[in-house]
Amino acid sequence: MSVSEDFAWREWIDEARRVTVASYCAARGLKIRPGDAGQPCPGCGGRDRFSVNTRKNVWNCRASGFSGDAIALAQHIDGLDFLGACEAVTGRAPPGRDARETPEERREREARLAAREEKRIAEEARRAREQNAYREAERRRAWGFWQRSIQIEGTPAEAYLERRRIRPHATSRLRFAAEMELWTESRRTVARRGPAMLAAIEGVDGRFTGVHVTWIDLDAPKGKAETIDPETGLMLPAKKVRGSLKGGSIRMVSAGHKPRRWFLGEGIETVLSVYWSLVEAGSALIEGAEFRTSVDLDNLGGKAKGRVRHPTKTFVDSKGRTRPVIARDDTPVDPELDWPVIFIPPSVDELVLLGDGDSDPFTTRLALLRAAKRFSREYPALAIKLAMSEEGLDFNDMRMRQRW
Repeated sequence: MSVSEDFAWREWIDEARRVTVASYCAARGLKIRPGDAGQPCPGCGGRDRFSVNTRKNVWNCRASGFSGDAIALAQHIDGLDFLGACEAVTGRAPPGRDARETPEERREREARLAAREEKRIAEEARRAREQNAYREAERRRAWGFWQRSIQIEGTPAEAYLERRRIRPHATSRLRFAAEMELWTESRRTVARRGPAMLAAIEGVDGRFTGVHVTWIDLDAPKGKAETIDPETGLMLPAKKVRGSLKGGSIRMVSAGHKPRRWFLGEGIETVLSVYWSLVEAGSALIEGAEFRTSVDLDNLGGKAKGRVRHPTKTFVDSKGRTRPVIARDDTPVDPELDWPVIFIPPSVDELVLLGDGDSDPFTTRLALLRAAKRFSREYPALAIKLAMSEEGLDFNDMRMRQRW
């Protein structure tokens, strides 16, 4: 490919990247609900899993975990490759490979690209500064919540765990807050103010980076608060994170300064269920073992490089066609494009990844396999094992039903 052809292709791709999500949605006849409100996903259906943030120029699908710009949306909706998606959003085919430019046209093109690149770099630097400032402010707010909380013993948070047939360990970084605010999705009003269990998120160096909050209602079936967003009429999550999560973890059981084995799972209830079940079984696996939670599956598995068709799940699109659900595959993206990998101490030689089978075992297993590859890439000497709960149940369900 000649230099001029290369410039033509780059400009065509840049043109595709400049197309906003809002304008592409308009071209596809997709209406955007205000305030990031959820709606059916044009790519995989559902009821309220899809939203668009016009200010950030990004869309998100909570069910599939995919998000991005207009190009990524074209890929998500129609299963296109990158070049096909660029053609879809620009409305024109890629430049012909036999295109010719005059020297003056080439200089003009190079100048435009150089100016655009300079502007992009400056904009990325500005956003990075703003994001860093925001993250630090959020960390400080989260630290304030943690400092104002109290020990978990004898509180509704301990009662919540006991209802799940588990209890905190002496080394668990869990506390209780009597009055914790749960805001609506729009962040305009407080939907609930009440008791909550707080868990401290630790970063790579053990520094406090955020807090995980679980709102409690001991009159609810499983003890988690059920709160309706008064603005949307939809159920709000009973668990939220304040501060920074990516690359962090929550300590449930400490093994001292030099643990030999790590158990790492998604949720607090999952990890404590595994620990106490192993204790009661007299298992030797708990010797020198530390138990931690990654808070969510994305923080464990990271970003995926590709996509695969779900073997069983389908959905009906807006035109009445039955289409397969597309899931993230088990291949992680390049390290520089991925989120930080959770830090594993050098004394650890075995990592056990815990996967719950209550939501979708297929996608959960893919996330665990992706996590295993991320950890292997970061820690080549680490022995990694996967442990899945029974299909249709998580580890706490199994403990509650005495399936251990």
